[in-house]
Amino acid sequence: MEQAVEQPDVGKEELASVTQIILAMIKVSKALRIYLPNNPVLIGFISELGTRMTVHLARYGELTLDVEQFVLRYHGAQVYENKAPKESLASRLHADGIRTLFFDQGVEQAELVAFLGVVGFERPSSDDDVVTQLWERNLQHIGYLTEDDFSDPYLMREAEDSHQQRDALERIRQALVEHPPPAPRMIPKHLLMLNAEEETWLRKAVDVEGRCNGLDDVIRILAAILGEVQEPELFADFTAILGTLTVNLVVAGDIAHALQLARFLDRLQKLPITAPEQRQQLAAALAGILSASTVEVLKVALDSAEAGIDYVQLKELLLILGIPSLGAICELLGRVEKLKVRKLIVEVLVELGRGDPAVFEPFLSDPRWYLVRNVVLILSLIGTPAALKMILGLISHREPRIRREVLGFLERTSDAKAKTYLLKYLRDESSALRIKALQILTRERLPFALKPIVALAGGDDFQERPYEEKKEVFLALGELGQESVIPLLREQLMKRFWFQKGNEKESVQLAVLGLGRIRSRSALQLLEEARGQKKGGEVRSILDQAIASHMSQERNPAGTR
Repeated sequence: MEQAVEQPDVGKEELASVTQIILAMIKVSKALRIYLPNNPVLIGFISELGTRMTVHLARYGELTLDVEQFVLRYHGAQVYENKAPKESLASRLHADGIRTLFFDQGVEQAELVAFLGVVGFERPSSDDDVVTQLWERNLQHIGYLTEDDFSDPYLMREAEDSHQQRDALERIRQALVEHPPPAPRMIPKHLLMLNAEEETWLRKAVDVEGRCNGLDDVIRILAAILGEVQEPELFADFTAILGTLTVNLVVAGDIAHALQLARFLDRLQKLPITAPEQRQQLAAALAGILSASTVEVLKVALDSAEAGIDYVQLKELLLILGIPSLGAICELLGRVEKLKVRKLIVEVLVELGRGDPAVFEPFLSDPRWYLVRNVVLILSLIGTPAALKMILGLISHREPRIRREVLGFLERTSDAKAKTYLLKYLRDESSALRIKALQILTRERLPFALKPIVALAGGDDFQERPYEEKKEVFLALGELGQESVIPLLREQLMKRFWFQKGNEKESVQLAVLGLGRIRSRSALQLLEEARGQKKGGEVRSILDQAIASHMSQERNPAGTR
């Protein structure tokens, strides 16, 4: 659209005012195609047009526009041009024979909207023409002349008379400006009082208005706009607006409204009529809801006792965000301290990864040990062979806390094949983990562990291991080997340490621990034999206690183990 060079009979400000009115008309015309009637954007455009039109008519009088094929002119000056027939306002008017438009003082916004609702759309061939539709709407302050009117002498005379009348009206308007009417008198207060029925109605209306949540209205309006928008740029803009609003709601801890928006974005994304490009934009908006900053703020809200967050809604929101937000959800799990929330997030992640545990694989090499530990817990709860394989790959992880988490999984699992991996912990660099693995093997009486434990006890480095670990080794030998390890325990029990009484005492203690798990006559006989040969008072005392314990167990078999 171009603005013509200033004409002699039109002031620069007047011409600019008309140009702005035409621009406002175009904006309203386009908005009527896109937005619902209650949309705030459309309402704002209509209000702007009404204001500009009212100001212009009050200042300059009637607004007259001459209509050419692609151009609108005001007192000969071009104020609009668009040569695209399907988009041109002038073209639609000219095609149906309209040659002049009039806008009189007092024109209302509703009339302008009705006028643009007719001339602002390309009409299907089956619809009535513009002239017919304008005539049906009976717009009191908007007039027009058609091509036929200019060829009718009688109507032309009427137009001249009308021009004289408009001059008279302009003189009256100027007189009112110079001599304004007196200010309106105040209405007596008693005339404004409501009766009982009116007061009751008004109180109810105020109460309903007070209970309304403005945020709900905003969400409904934005959702309605996005659901109807077809233009790519507008769709992208409103998708970004909804995404930003959802982020702000999450940061504020308003999970209920955040869920409302996330549901809408998710459903719109999955509709078959949604274009692929629009699906990508919606997916990006959902993926951007959880980030490093929102996770930190959300963590504080979730750990706060006063937050009042609905955990069912939180779970649904996290499930909707899904795999694209997997890293952020895992991060949230690592930071949240409240046990109930941690349990909920674990449930969400288990559900997200159940079909394909491989989605967690990138996180197993994360430098943050707590994040890897949480992923191990999730994979153990998923429990599929694929998940198990991923966990077992962490047995040699450099972080002891990760290896401990894997060991915990091996302790909990009922998979017999997985249990064999417990043996790898017998050579772990952490004594605590070696001891824990020995305890698991002993408690579950896993026979495949006997041979490796025997080898461990006979190793060159065994004497260098902590005493607590040696104890667990001999307890495991006795529990798993029973009669078969008595020769090994005899050797341990009968060892001579001529100048190292402390070592002899330790050797006897370890053998006694193993024999204590063998409830048989052979074990008792070995203990009695050793008592006859050992002369140290402290060692004899250890053997006496062991024999007494064996004999007590024989008399009370129910107390065995």
